[in-house]
Amino acid sequence: MRSLRIKAAVTGLAAAALLLVGAIPAPAQSQQEDRKTTYKITPYVISDPALIAEPEKLVEEVKKHGDLDRLGIKPSTSNGPSKMTKKSALAADPASYVVDSSRFPSGRIPDDIYDYTNWDECDTNSGAASQDAGWIKNRYSYCQKHLVFMPAFECGLFPPRCRLAGTYSSSNTLIGYGKVGGHEDHPNFRWADFRLKVENIVTTGPFAGSGADMSAAMECEGDYKDDEPNHNDEHACYAHENEETEKSINEWRVNNEAYFDIASQAVSSDPLWGEQIATGVFHIEYEFDLPWYFQFIDTEGPEGGMRFDSAWYLQSHKLGSVFDRAVPGMSYTKSDAAVGGVATHLEEARANPGATLPTQTDKHLAGGTPGDPIHRLAQAKGEKQSFRYDENRRIVRNFCATKAMQDLKATLPVDQGPYDCDEYPMASTYEGAGRHLFPDEPYGGAQYERHYSARWVNSEVNQEAGRRLGRWYDVDRLLDQDAFYIPIR
Repeated sequence: MRSLRIKAAVTGLAAAALLLVGAIPAPAQSQQEDRKTTYKITPYVISDPALIAEPEKLVEEVKKHGDLDRLGIKPSTSNGPSKMTKKSALAADPASYVVDSSRFPSGRIPDDIYDYTNWDECDTNSGAASQDAGWIKNRYSYCQKHLVFMPAFECGLFPPRCRLAGTYSSSNTLIGYGKVGGHEDHPNFRWADFRLKVENIVTTGPFAGSGADMSAAMECEGDYKDDEPNHNDEHACYAHENEETEKSINEWRVNNEAYFDIASQAVSSDPLWGEQIATGVFHIEYEFDLPWYFQFIDTEGPEGGMRFDSAWYLQSHKLGSVFDRAVPGMSYTKSDAAVGGVATHLEEARANPGATLPTQTDKHLAGGTPGDPIHRLAQAKGEKQSFRYDENRRIVRNFCATKAMQDLKATLPVDQGPYDCDEYPMASTYEGAGRHLFPDEPYGGAQYERHYSARWVNSEVNQEAGRRLGRWYDVDRLLDQDAFYIPIR
């Protein structure tokens, strides 16, 4: 594992001093001065939008107190970035993203399936991007902002006190790009790439010298979901061909970007090998070369998460990578005439499930929020999934053929038909109408009998909503049992 390092050559008494005091004295004019002065650097990697915007507050704090403890910020360690002891209130729901169903008219694949973010859009969403988890715009687009801050101290042993000798600070932005299709050099390998931008570099003291260098490197560790003999977890996620960029700090000022990529090994996409799901945890690591300072400090930047798959049953692309630390969402809009009837059904059914048909006490209809999701049932994955999907459809079809439902249909305006019997949750979910028939399978149980809603909706509206949903499953790589939600706008 790489680490953030401040290094220079040392010999003789300097090396011995490291063992005694944990830091190396600069070249001195006498052995007496060597014993009186030591040098140390404390690294911080901070995700906080207020501090990223005003790093000068950190300089003033270390001038006064020698650390950032009073701001609730601990130094970064080998286990990750700086810990914030003054935490803000946790969000009620997990991280999520939403795309509107109009992105998939008639079930078409968008011209640009990625809809990547850019530097300006990331800045606009800096509040979310400055959280440790970053901002996930969509399945393929990730952004994280953090501040690298390092005070350098000169410490006297006689008397024992330290003074601030200089600081380094920069606001760094990492944008990630998920992919579909294999790597150009390895068609079966899943991959993603990243851009790092280092901005607002401010240096004083030893960091401003001509010998000060900084390197940034990508690291990813992962594992495969299934223990297959042809899968080694070391290959689940790893830095690929573009692993590290090293430049002097002055060169970073002139050219402030770096490029990285990660990969996940797999064999051909085929039912024989399964989905070949691998998950990875990635982060940027920094290394500094600073004259006269020799100090090894293990630290890591904020972590992000990625999932790789080779799901043969997806229609348009059989392998790809997505950022998996946000619950996917696709919205229907009531004012969109193409799907408005389905949008109204879902909104009203979830708001008042007791008023839906079939009637059932204590009915709960999930899927309205990222904290209460539903789960995709991919009938093309195998016989079990196909059978459960068919049972979902059969249950609803039989209910919609009952006299009560047919009498209700007869009261509807003829000029607004023809009508389909719309169901929610959909047959393509594990929460579908037949879930009570599968007590030993995921999200099943006898207690869920009649926990669905059926309503007559214009046939074209119902089918258009279904086409959009099916294409979204495909484009955003929702695999069997993936959680998602459908907000109504």
